[in-house]
Amino acid sequence: MIDRLMLKLQEFTDRLDQCNRSTERIYSSVVNENWQDVEFNTSNRENALQVIAKEQEQIEKVINNIFSEELTPENINIIKSWAFDTQNWINRTAARDEAILIALNDSKDNVTKEIATLFKSKTAFRGYNLSDVSK
Repeated sequence: MIDRLMLKLQEFTDRLDQCNRSTERIYSSVVNENWQDVEFNTSNRENALQVIAKEQEQIEKVINNIFSEELTPENINIIKSWAFDTQNWINRTAARDEAILIALNDSKDNVTKEIATLFKSKTAFRGYNLSDVSK
């Protein structure tokens, strides 16, 4: 049972790494205003998060069903380390998500300013017939 748990913990860690890469790609795409990549990587990350949630549930069930004779101090430390690493991952991801939201809001503000400038320019030239201007 403990070998099965160790395998699941490794798979879980790999999935967290995959999710980290997606998060970093989302941030980079937002900064570069590559909206198709933002959408694609957000979808990939969402799928990875769903798998992570299911895997965590399975891991917790395995941990709850481990026989006491299998719980050596080394195994207990591995489980504690997994829980600690998972919490750290959650904290880092939340911080990066905050940076993504800030970047998205900055981009939104820039687009709003551009629209306002275009509207103001269009309004300023309304009524002028520029085709009648002699060269």
